[in-house]
Amino acid sequence: MTRGTEEQGSAWFRDQRDYWWNEDFLALLAQRWRLCDVESLADIGCGLGHWSRLLFPYLSPDARLLGIDRRLEWIQRARQSFDDAYPTPVAAGKVAFQQSDATALAICSDTFDVVTCQTLLMHLAEPFDGLKEMIRITKPQGQVICVEPSNLFNMMSFDSLTPEEDTETLVKSFEFWLRYQRGRIALGKGDISIGELLPGMFAQAGLTDIRVYLRDTAFPLYPPYADPEQSATLEPTHAWKTSATGPWDYDQVRRYFLAGGGSATMLDTQFSTLREQSQRQRRALSEGRYSAAGGAIVYLVCGRKP
Repeated sequence: MTRGTEEQGSAWFRDQRDYWWNEDFLALLAQRWRLCDVESLADIGCGLGHWSRLLFPYLSPDARLLGIDRRLEWIQRARQSFDDAYPTPVAAGKVAFQQSDATALAICSDTFDVVTCQTLLMHLAEPFDGLKEMIRITKPQGQVICVEPSNLFNMMSFDSLTPEEDTETLVKSFEFWLRYQRGRIALGKGDISIGELLPGMFAQAGLTDIRVYLRDTAFPLYPPYADPEQSATLEPTHAWKTSATGPWDYDQVRRYFLAGGGSATMLDTQFSTLREQSQRQRRALSEGRYSAAGGAIVYLVCGRKP
């Protein structure tokens, strides 16, 4: 399914996030990370609390959790999501939220056993600064855990319509998204494939015992697209039907593509191709002949502060 390219925000806090993780996989990670011994955890760039809400049950019984985001709106909604998921007294006095910038956290050094983030560093102009701040507030021998994607690959994932595309079209599509990604970086909008760089960043920052895992979840689509997970995956397509540019913001794509060294001519040609591909996908869905395995590369990287 074609991925959109909007900035981080409400567009990416849809119901599909509730299907990002398999419970048995989370339980395995919790065991590997010894979360049962963790008495304090900070979730940086918590958004609506999807990630920390899942980790909370695995922490020690009296553990405290702090969600941090620069947007007050997300903090308020994250607090509500925790209240809904964990009615008092389960989370009472244990979960708090704070508004702060990820690259200048208003938190004392050496405070938390675990400091984590999910899809945060990919949006930062200086992701290494964000990582260093996470390390700063982590206690000695504590863990830093980052969850970040490799979205250049994810944008190029194949589906049942790919065999209909000629090789030249696929090659141009890869060039287009590569220039888009490099333009984002050049404009300080973040690296959407930062997951590939995390192990090296952890090592450069001085973390030890670095371990790398892959998320085990896929988002398959196949007729009749009836189960709740597929419905959540397809939810954005309803909004795209009435959009002249499909799932993309033309002005935003133009800025990033040109900043990545692309030409205006290629932009117009490729953007037209993207719209046509989106329309073909929607037709194939309505006709019940679209399918995709829905795999995506998302890395989970952890390291220990000396």
